[in-house]
Amino acid sequence: MNFKRHIYLSIIFVSITIAQDYDVFECIKIALDRKGTLVSAGLDVESANRGLLGSYSGLLPSLNVSTASGKTKYPDQEIIIPDLVNLEIDTVSSGESSYMSAGLSINQTIYNGGKSFNTVKQAKVNLEIAKLRERNTKIQVIQNVTSSYYGLLKAQQLLEVALKNLSLSEKQVNLVQKQFELGAVRKTDLLKANVSMGQAKVELLNRKTSLENSRRQLFNDMGMIDFGQSIQAKNSEWIPVSVPSSAEALGLLKEKNPNVLIQRAAIEIGNIQFKIAKGMRFPSAFASIDYSASGDNSEQLKKSLKDDWRLGVSMALNFPIFSGNSLSTAQEQAKLSKRKYENDYLTFLNDLRVQVEQLRKSIMNYSEIIPINQDVVSAAEEDLKLVQKRYSIGSATILEVLDAQVSLIRSNSTLINTVHDARIQEMRLKALLGMLDLEYQTKEEEIK
Repeated sequence: MNFKRHIYLSIIFVSITIAQDYDVFECIKIALDRKGTLVSAGLDVESANRGLLGSYSGLLPSLNVSTASGKTKYPDQEIIIPDLVNLEIDTVSSGESSYMSAGLSINQTIYNGGKSFNTVKQAKVNLEIAKLRERNTKIQVIQNVTSSYYGLLKAQQLLEVALKNLSLSEKQVNLVQKQFELGAVRKTDLLKANVSMGQAKVELLNRKTSLENSRRQLFNDMGMIDFGQSIQAKNSEWIPVSVPSSAEALGLLKEKNPNVLIQRAAIEIGNIQFKIAKGMRFPSAFASIDYSASGDNSEQLKKSLKDDWRLGVSMALNFPIFSGNSLSTAQEQAKLSKRKYENDYLTFLNDLRVQVEQLRKSIMNYSEIIPINQDVVSAAEEDLKLVQKRYSIGSATILEVLDAQVSLIRSNSTLINTVHDARIQEMRLKALLGMLDLEYQTKEEEIK
């Protein structure tokens, strides 16, 4: 992590501890800077990139330098004839010889059935798959943070509803208590008001727990350690989105979804593997050049390298005639793998098409439901006000007041849940169409 990023994250952390409002974009930025899964995905890309560099070794010549030196000891006989004894006596002494040699060889594959070229192609596709998987991981991180963020916003709004409900219940209890003391209402009215207030308190406690859990989940998805620090999601009104047509959605699905592109790349891998298997039946040609020299010692070796060197050029041509069933088996297996990849791609694409169409219809349905729910909330608020006025003058019962209050709570909760579900469905559709990370990238570029 560089110094600027460290400063940025420190500012973010300090800001979060004082419970400032944060929008979903800011939370996503923190997650992309801190989430370890993205680091692992980046390492996979780097590994695939190194694999691509290594794949060129099949096209490039190999250069080898060799040196050797040695010393050999052997027996050396001498015959000595003394003058006095006049007898032959054999004596043995040890002799030795040494040698040094150096050589340079260059080997080049001329043709091997296209295996070297196809290996490079396969490495390029593997690199592309690694990049797509990294992008898919990024989409997943953004999707998790977005879902948790709107979950926190939903919990905040439901807590506000619970607080308002408790406030209304307490006011209602105070009003009924005064009227009961004056003898204007029966004790059952007071008991019912107290029951309603007790239920409001329980609901408030549940909403506080839900809010705390939502906060923890968001911090985890952002890649931050939970120290109990607070964070507030910015409240924003739901705005209907433009839903693409079925044809437009299918086009985006094929061209932008990283998982679909990975499946398509797998088909390309199958084609390359089939070509490699076919190439194993073709002849292969190799060429090599050897340059070497030798001498008894280093000085003689230097002279030999200059004046008494040896140069050899050789070419080899191999024809695979019969090797059991290994070649035909490898080719058939490659053909079957190719067909499997193609079938998996079509099946996967059809499954995603169904999901996309379901999300499209769901979002279009939400576009009609949410305005209706908003009108219902407005009507429930007005109805509660009217019933409370009628109750204060004795023309309405406590049950009518409580029913109106429950109706307002339910309509508010339904609206909040519906808006939350609509946002999650919109996010899921963008993720499936491969637009979620691209949308974030566009916003980031606009800020810069």
